[in-house]
Amino acid sequence: MPIPNGLTWSLRKIWHNREVFLQANRVDLFVQAGKFRIQKMYKYLHPFGVQVGWKRLICNSHASPKSTLIAWLAVQNRLATKDRLISWHLNIYGICGLCQLENESLDHLFFSCYYSKEIWRQVLIHLGVSRAVLPWQEEVQIAVKRSKSKKKKACKYSIAFIESVYCIWLQRNSKVFRDHVDPVKAVVSNIMFNVECRCQ
Repeated sequence: MPIPNGLTWSLRKIWHNREVFLQANRVDLFVQAGKFRIQKMYKYLHPFGVQVGWKRLICNSHASPKSTLIAWLAVQNRLATKDRLISWHLNIYGICGLCQLENESLDHLFFSCYYSKEIWRQVLIHLGVSRAVLPWQEEVQIAVKRSKSKKKKACKYSIAFIESVYCIWLQRNSKVFRDHVDPVKAVVSNIMFNVECRCQ
């Protein structure tokens, strides 16, 4: 049966999904103790929830809400980096403002750009991690793996990762909009201060 004209978007959605009840052939599947349970209906409609690897890193974070939001956008490649803006047909200069060497993309900004790479390298040293800075996706995987532990060291690492992403994004925006970038040492000090404050 076609959807009638003049329905609001929500009623259109309900009308469109009325077939679910007919397919289930039993409304009592969604009733518990005499009451309709939307949760049961939701689970019926979405039996296999999509699991994302970064869930614990982002959702269980002790980092600041602003930092967590920016990190959430970053792990999904949703930050408005210059390469994305250009793909939206905006006429902008695509070179990274922090290093002036390569086009700005998420992978470049975190942690191929020498400025952000140096920030993350120094943060790793403060955390007692002695290894080279890796490409973005590998760093995300390491942060995700460490976020699964409840130890204080792992908590510090997760917060430091999220706060570093946030501070690098702030420096990128500062360069774009105010033509100013703080020294690496000042940014690292700010990150480590936030880590210590949040990991109590």
